Amino acid sequence: MKYRKIISAMCVGVVSLTFMSTFLCAADEPGKLVMKTVESGLTVLKEPSLKGPEKTQERRQRLWQEISFIFNFEEMSKRALGQHWKKRTPEEKKEFVELFTNIMKDAYIGKTDTYSGEKIVFLKEKNDDNKYATVQTKIISNTGTEVLVDYRMLSNDGKWTIYDVIIEGVSLVNNYRSQFNNILMKSSFEELIQKIKDKKGKEEI
Repeated sequence: MKYRKIISAMCVGVVSLTFMSTFLCAADEPGKLVMKTVESGLTVLKEPSLKGPEKTQERRQRLWQEISFIFNFEEMSKRALGQHWKKRTPEEKKEFVELFTNIMKDAYIGKTDTYSGEKIVFLKEKNDDNKYATVQTKIISNTGTEVLVDYRMLSNDGKWTIYDVIIEGVSLVNNYRSQFNNILMKSSFEELIQKIKDKKGKEEI
């Protein structure tokens, strides 16, 4: 599966999760948090004053403010860099997290305008010792195509955040880790950082 398709499915999934409100009312905290976040995002997308191409930047900024808190970008960055994370200085880690957050922001916000009413079915929620949870869903497109989407979540002191999204068994974080690792096997960390900066706004590095 191409990275672009994974990102698109992730965005559709997060936006369209509002359709499973009937199921999530009885779900545990991770599912309720996802639903609440999605509803906030949909409020922005449906706001009449934010419609139209001239409002694109304002709409995207407002949307990011509503939904970004649910993602654990430091954990995502750490997992995406994999074995290379430990070798980085605190300053390098800070810069990488900022750059990876921007990758997610550009990819996510750039796709939300394509939302066209896809529906979702809540399958189940799995918890592991109140530390990790997986919210399992199924997206159904207007043409009847089904896509399985899992949201991997982590609890830090009772605060649940998303650290990975699994689309049809393919991990978003693992895809980026593969890209980053391939680069770092041949190049320096500084070169990776420069490549990320040069490819700003694109899913593939």
